[in-house]
Amino acid sequence: MRKAGRVKSWHADKGYGFINVHADVKDIFFHVTALQNRSAPPATGDRVMFELATSKDGRVQAVNVAILGTEKHAQPKQPAANAALLLFALAALAGIVGAAFIGYLPREFGTASLLMSVLAFATYYVDKTRANRNAWRISEARLHLIALCGGWPGALAAQQLLRHKNRKQEFQVTFWITVVLNVGAVVLWKTIMTA
Repeated sequence: MRKAGRVKSWHADKGYGFINVHADVKDIFFHVTALQNRSAPPATGDRVMFELATSKDGRVQAVNVAILGTEKHAQPKQPAANAALLLFALAALAGIVGAAFIGYLPREFGTASLLMSVLAFATYYVDKTRANRNAWRISEARLHLIALCGGWPGALAAQQLLRHKNRKQEFQVTFWITVVLNVGAVVLWKTIMTA
């Protein structure tokens, strides 16, 4: 049976929040994977409909959470940011492959970056699918390692297209560090080789 309530709190960095039904009932926990539509994050005051379920540890939680409306009039313009980052990822991958094709970078580097980007996208897809099923997840360390090894354009594209790991601030900080390290290593290699 579906119930109605309002989002009392939402922790975007941790991917969970609580729903208030009424004063006599304890706030109900819900996870990001319980949202029916994840295109816009929930916000305090949003009206929601949901079902109750019991988690593996015996806790009552909300599932199939649908956001009905919001107290806020202005929603964040995330789609434009997503499109810009997606274009950046595709342009970066095309630039790396193009530079390898014309001989500015070794062809092996272009091939590796392309293959690692495909691997990164596939890994993000598998991880998101597992998250939706509450199954065993791929570690964040593994996702970062693939990005560090040249797959960051594919990882960035996956974050935007799949809307996965793109709102978790701690993950994003580490991800962009891997991008800087990868690009820095390429620039350093090129500088040493041309010196």
